[in-house]
Amino acid sequence: MQYLDVRDLAAWMLKAADRGLGDAFTVTGPPGAITLGDLLTTAQQVTGFDTELVWAPPELLLRHGLPLGMEFGLRLPDGSAPRGMHDADVGAALAEGLTTRPLRETLADTWAWLQAEGDPAPHADAPSPDTWLDAAAEQRLLDQLSH
Repeated sequence: MQYLDVRDLAAWMLKAADRGLGDAFTVTGPPGAITLGDLLTTAQQVTGFDTELVWAPPELLLRHGLPLGMEFGLRLPDGSAPRGMHDADVGAALAEGLTTRPLRETLADTWAWLQAEGDPAPHADAPSPDTWLDAAAEQRLLDQLSH
């Protein structure tokens, strides 16, 4: 996965402006720095939740009619990732001083901010979480994985 803490982006942009740096840059975290598994396990550790992560092979997901898109790690049915998704070349920005803080710091700070802010109301046009994934299909898959 490629992610970038907005604080790192802001700091880099301000330094770039001070230096008079001008050009077009792809700016995100470096490819291959973290995996979806890293993100989820670090989020568990930071939040203290003990949710069990269950990994399923793509063919099992397909058999159960579950999508292989964003809900399941941004991969295609053959196990590959879409080109341009989490493989952007950010070498130019890194060469110009972009730095990224550790994932744990970003998640811990985000979690602390969310705790301080409370549970914000969803946007009026946001889809309901119960439309994200068929709960019955997910449970059937989890039941099969536990056997």
